[in-house]
Amino acid sequence: MANSLKINVFLIPEEGQHYVFSEGDAWFKGCFKEGETPDFSLEQIDVRCLITKTAGTVFIKGSFSASIGICCSRCLENTKLSIGSDFAYTLVPAKMETVEDLELKPEELEISYYQGDFIDLTPIICEQIILQIPIKVLCKEECKGLCQQCGANLNISLCHCGSRSFDSRMAVLKNFKIKN
Repeated sequence: MANSLKINVFLIPEEGQHYVFSEGDAWFKGCFKEGETPDFSLEQIDVRCLITKTAGTVFIKGSFSASIGICCSRCLENTKLSIGSDFAYTLVPAKMETVEDLELKPEELEISYYQGDFIDLTPIICEQIILQIPIKVLCKEECKGLCQQCGANLNISLCHCGSRSFDSRMAVLKNFKIKN
């Protein structure tokens, strides 16, 4: 279905074109080169967008909602996370001079470039998914994480490591008292 996400710029009607699609993990993994796959799986994504064109400039405005499988940062258990966002892109035809050599003005930071007759929505949607992944993922807000001594998942069972062990390198400070 990846081919259906390529839009022919010249066939975009004057009133714009609506795209609605759903994909899964196989599609998402196809966005990456071999060996560069992300450390989470995409269970389902639903995308809605409107693509309009004025002269050669293409405007993409849409939203997505997705469910991903990802590892909790505290307890390392797999968890499901819902993500979503609105997005907007302005795409202009790339000029003959190389875009990398030009110094961008602040107003140009919101602009992307396309070459040829087609725009592929796949990298745009993949970029939006990755931008919505939180830096620290928690399975639940009150996740207790792992015991630092034995590695037990403290959400499932209690351990008695914390009450009987301490860092022996700090033992000298155990009875240290400051006199005023």
